[in-house]
Amino acid sequence: MVRFGSGMSEATTAAGAACIAVEQARGALGGVRPTLAIVFVSVGYDDVEATPLALRRALGPDVTIVGGTAGGAVFGSDGCTSRGVSVVLLGGELEVVKRSAAASPDMLAAVPAAKDIAREAVDAARRGLDEHACLVFAPGLFVDGEAVVAAVRKGAGIGMQLAGALTGDDLTMDRPAVLDEDQLVADRIVLVGLCTKTRVGIAARHGWRVLGPQRTVTRAEGQLLFEIDGRPALDVWLEDAAHARLSTPTDPRELLLHLANHFPLGLLDEPSGTVRGRPTTPHPQDGPAREAPDDVGRELVARTPFALRDGGAVQLSGSVPENTRVRVLCASRNDLLRASRDAARTATLRAGGKLAGALVLACSGRLAILGDAFAEEPAQISEALGSSFGGACVFGEIARNVRDLDAFFNVTVVVVAFGTT
Repeated sequence: MVRFGSGMSEATTAAGAACIAVEQARGALGGVRPTLAIVFVSVGYDDVEATPLALRRALGPDVTIVGGTAGGAVFGSDGCTSRGVSVVLLGGELEVVKRSAAASPDMLAAVPAAKDIAREAVDAARRGLDEHACLVFAPGLFVDGEAVVAAVRKGAGIGMQLAGALTGDDLTMDRPAVLDEDQLVADRIVLVGLCTKTRVGIAARHGWRVLGPQRTVTRAEGQLLFEIDGRPALDVWLEDAAHARLSTPTDPRELLLHLANHFPLGLLDEPSGTVRGRPTTPHPQDGPAREAPDDVGRELVARTPFALRDGGAVQLSGSVPENTRVRVLCASRNDLLRASRDAARTATLRAGGKLAGALVLACSGRLAILGDAFAEEPAQISEALGSSFGGACVFGEIARNVRDLDAFFNVTVVVVAFGTT
């Protein structure tokens, strides 16, 4: 079976924290040699660029190292910290295939990389490793999350589970990077195929509820949202957010964070009319998604703004097609924490009910809205999982099990659970 170990350190240097976190994770493996290291590091460290070399020295030459920079916090079974290093190690009956691709606007370079991983998964299945998933890490802000997922799905095929993140940068909004073996880079995405004998359960939940009326995207180009209902997108967005009766900042940066952290945009459907989103309650048998005539009983796919542009345009984390119906969302603290528990329980069910451990990826927007109470989120997840875990806050979340239509999210928590059966 897959063996799991996690560690977290808030030591005063990135190199020191990396070594301590690796030592903790190794201890949890109980002597099993690690195959894969998933690492997140805070960019607030002066020596953040020393992290890859420190990890290589601590792990040795044969361990695949992936991950990236965190978006405001790293966490593990023992808690969370705003500056530190989180390490998840996987070993045991596990084969790993890593591929890198250039981070371009259309992300087409990711298609052949994903195809390679799918081919390797077919070969591994012949050797008895018939459970597989693909982890994806891309630099936040510098890529279109929707394009990343579309390219990976095209290459990997509909049978491949996906999970991963757009990496963060402690909310400085200028330097997210991914770990690609012995480098921190901002111009690549990294794909990792996992082939095992035991199940990998993936679930995503956010807990946000609709606030404003139903609207329609009338002008958009890629990540740029120009108009909603024929009016400047920002004007409509603010008008609907005003239903919550919160004061609106006038400073552009504060306004951006205000919308991103409190009022994301929910995507109701695609131009074809297909209802987007996920059922709000776990489905024990993980059967086909239940249809809904509108957004009743579903979590809408959420999008947050990354930048405000001239003329009321908004740059989103991922592209939104014209004619998409949208609604502004809002959430309470209890809504968010309930969703975290829901994600952990659903991922556990999908992994077979008993876990070796889990990787957790939570949007930085959840950190912003929960504030000092954010530590409750990993605590709630830990209780629901009943196993060790590690992870970080990020700028965009990727999650797709084999029956999901959607795969890229914001203000969401993703749980990747590694089963023992």
